[in-house]
Amino acid sequence: MKPEELQNIIDKFDENDLKQKSVFGIFQYGGGSEESFIKANKEGLELFALQLLKASNEVDLILADKEKNNILLDYTENWIHQDSQTFLQYIEPTTEKQINYPNEENKTTFADKIMPYGCGLILIILAISTFVGLGTIIKWISN
Repeated sequence: MKPEELQNIIDKFDENDLKQKSVFGIFQYGGGSEESFIKANKEGLELFALQLLKASNEVDLILADKEKNNILLDYTENWIHQDSQTFLQYIEPTTEKQINYPNEENKTTFADKIMPYGCGLILIILAISTFVGLGTIIKWISN
């Protein structure tokens, strides 16, 4: 999108009104960052999106300026949920492009094919050994 188009979208939001009504937080429900979720109301999502749109509009300026290398996000404001566990402090713009690696298909090997049969064979051998051992113990005790 062109900067003018982004600015038109940004101007449609009433940031002060959104800040009054917004709730936004990032939480973890498990042990790692891959187990995260956002808890927010509609206004909170709009305000967060607004900050991202503003950052998107500034990316070219930040990349052109050698001294300024990130875009600060205001994570200490009242609209950020007080119990939020993750705070995004800034955005670091980059010119890197996503590298798409080809999906590798899982190739089944001979070992993968015989694994169930091998495990089953081991279980059968264990069962036979258990019965033979129990029979031997019973014969030994009865003598």
